[in-house]
Amino acid sequence: MITKAERRTDSRLAARCAAVASAGAAAIHFAVAPAHWEHWVPSGVFFVAIGLVQLIWVFLAWSRPTALVLAVGVVANAGAVALWVHSRVAGAVFGPGAGQPEAVDAAGICVLLLQSYVVMGATWAWVRRARAEQVSTFGRAVVLLGANAVVVAAVTAGLASGLYGHTPHHHGPAEAQDQHQATHDAPVQGHQHPSEPVGLPREEAMTGPATTPPPASPGLPMVESSLDIDDHHDHAH
Repeated sequence: MITKAERRTDSRLAARCAAVASAGAAAIHFAVAPAHWEHWVPSGVFFVAIGLVQLIWVFLAWSRPTALVLAVGVVANAGAVALWVHSRVAGAVFGPGAGQPEAVDAAGICVLLLQSYVVMGATWAWVRRARAEQVSTFGRAVVLLGANAVVVAAVTAGLASGLYGHTPHHHGPAEAQDQHQATHDAPVQGHQHPSEPVGLPREEAMTGPATTPPPASPGLPMVESSLDIDDHHDHAH
């Protein structure tokens, strides 16, 4: 049975702050699980499972933070932090996107901070269990109020990013160049360069309209020309 004096120690206060942070991390994991489930079912199952573990740990750490409970909280959340960092640097170990680094979004950063908070709080509570010091009621209230404010802000930002945010699509170098070229070459409706007459090809607009030479006069037949010359010669005589 835990006495009132034990409930007012800094070790117990650190455990409860860690429990609050674990509840926030669990809320974000539950919120983003459906999107991961649609992408890949095992990924959605993983997010639901880690959310359940964090939620169960909340009740244990708040009511009875034994050494085993605190150790489980430190190991589980430290492993989740390491897995998040690895997925953003080297990509997932297996799955559809294995080997491809994932995008860093606000939801992931918020979960990372909350889980780091759990690790720090649980570690402090674990270390201070043997030499815990008393904390006044006012001091405990201020610390818990600040912890709740930080967690609420992190959960709000994480939920806004996870539920309503859009992950940017990054194009590769070749794809981006082709898209830029297509956009550059596409004609703009209603725009015509002032130096180019409407309806003329580019070559004709640059060199001017092509002039057609006048048709040559048909030449007279050679026989007729010879008769005319003889006729004129006879008249001269």
